[in-house]
Amino acid sequence: MRLPVILYITGVLVRLFAATFLPAVLIAVVYREWADLAGFLAALVLTFASGAGLLRVAGAAAGRASEHMRRVEGLACVAVTWLLVAHLAAVPYAFAGLGLIDALFEAMSGLTTTGATIFVDFSAYGRSIYFWRAMTQWIGGMGVIALFVAVLPRLAIGGRELFFAEAPGPEEEKLTPQLRHTALALWQVYAGLTVLQVLALVMAGMSVFDAACHAMTTLAAGGFSPHPLSIAGYQSATVEWIIVAFMFVAGANFALQYRALRGNRTALFKDEEFRAYTAVVLVATAALALFLVRDGLAPWEALRHGVFQVVSILTTTGYASTDFQLWSDQAKMVLFLLMFIGGCAGSAGGGPKVVRHVLMARYTLRELTRTLHPRAVLPVKLGGRVVPEPILRSVQVFMLFYLLSFSVGVAIVVALGADLITGITATIACLGNIGPGFDAVGPMANFAGLHPVSKVVLTLLMWIGRLEVLTVLVFFRTEPWRSARWSAT
Repeated sequence: MRLPVILYITGVLVRLFAATFLPAVLIAVVYREWADLAGFLAALVLTFASGAGLLRVAGAAAGRASEHMRRVEGLACVAVTWLLVAHLAAVPYAFAGLGLIDALFEAMSGLTTTGATIFVDFSAYGRSIYFWRAMTQWIGGMGVIALFVAVLPRLAIGGRELFFAEAPGPEEEKLTPQLRHTALALWQVYAGLTVLQVLALVMAGMSVFDAACHAMTTLAAGGFSPHPLSIAGYQSATVEWIIVAFMFVAGANFALQYRALRGNRTALFKDEEFRAYTAVVLVATAALALFLVRDGLAPWEALRHGVFQVVSILTTTGYASTDFQLWSDQAKMVLFLLMFIGGCAGSAGGGPKVVRHVLMARYTLRELTRTLHPRAVLPVKLGGRVVPEPILRSVQVFMLFYLLSFSVGVAIVVALGADLITGITATIACLGNIGPGFDAVGPMANFAGLHPVSKVVLTLLMWIGRLEVLTVLVFFRTEPWRSARWSAT
């Protein structure tokens, strides 16, 4: 593991990240929010200087060597970059009055598209802060690294390990022969859908500013809203249905959507994961709507809120069309189970991903059959193709460490004073990048009342969950550190 190469690539990415503050600077100027403007300018300068400093320390030789990046170096660059840019993204929040721990929590929640918030009094912050919250989610939804691979040809030369270390899902997937064109194609679909949603929301009566913020956080499966009551605050069924449609799209594989737009109309419906994803939405919506009708809600309202919350939680967006904390335990149990599924691989959604659950189910059935027929050859197939054993093994390892991270997080949060339901749902909401939980961290509440150490732990879980767990946990082994050297060759 060549440390100069890691510093060089991290420096390039961090320096590029400085440009993401410019739209927020413009919004602060337009709305004359001078105190917030100072925070964004300070963050921009600090970010650019940090990137330049890392490049200077790494040296020119590291730049040439980065064209031949190794797997462990790609993992290290992604893990370090995400952690560093989260600290830099927290600077405007610190200028706006949040403490350092709270500012980092809010920034990490944005970049990882978690949507859990520290904000208590929404009237205390200006529009530029809400725009920055939305923009961090939009950037993080498709991936910080994927954005820079798309816009920087030189980074794409050695960026394969970076791109696939950040990409969600158990398999690597390229749409075009050149990695940069793959990243650019995904971002074109992503940006186009965002613009389309802005137009739809404006036509439904939402202001342009609110429509832009919600479009960015919907397509990112993030869930930050400038309204303290989330989508429930707009009291518009039309707005809710528009957001349901785009949340569903955000939870589907963008690569398949790209192929569909390029003429392969059946790409989505032939995909087994997408069919399973759709089936989960339909079954969970039916179950939740039945519980809500039983609890006294009118059938149409039960269906509307049911499908909204199912899609919101399954895709890990985390919006709320109503205060589902007030629902019965049976209704909340449906949402709780969805928190452990997530969206499709290659989507903006967090969580373990639908494809992993499909593979785990088939692997389990195979092992049950093998118990009866030990000599049988029973390949696991997905989409008509045999899934290699290394991928099945990686899925099992991921699920094991995902549940282990969840268990450790719950133990710490509860030990520090949270009740059991709050501890369980706060942990899975952050690890799965979902946003709201139940009880003290419900949809109309926030995470501000948790113990400071709990906030630090949950911030780390957001980071771990967004990078698919193993990208971070691999550095708890001694092997990468034993191979570390200060040499670019």
